[in-house]
Amino acid sequence: MTAWDTPRFAATLIDTLTRLGARFLPLQKGLTQGSVALDDNLMVRILHTEAQGDHLLVRVSVQYTSIITGCSCVDDPTPENILPEYCELELIIDRQNGTAKVELL
Repeated sequence: MTAWDTPRFAATLIDTLTRLGARFLPLQKGLTQGSVALDDNLMVRILHTEAQGDHLLVRVSVQYTSIITGCSCVDDPTPENILPEYCELELIIDRQNGTAKVELL
C-alpha cells in the first residue's frame, strides 16, 4: 500500500501479481482453451484503478498460457500444445492493511 498514488504503484503491483502466478491467482478458472494454467510467459497489465473509500479497485488483464494434458503414455497421440489464454481480474485491496480479494471477471 505504500506504493499507492506513487509512480511505483503499477510496477509494484504487476511484479507482485506475476510472482503469485497461477498457483494463487484464479487463472485456472479463466481457461478457455486448455485444461491446466501455466506460469510461463505471464503478462499482467493494469486496465483501471480507482480509490473507493477504504478500498482500491484495480482491474487487470492477464495474458498467460495453458496446456491440454493427456495421459502422458508413450503412444499418446495428443501433442502437448501450449495455448494462449486471456482473462481479466478485479482486485479489491483494503487500504488499511493491504489485504486483497481477487475475482475473475
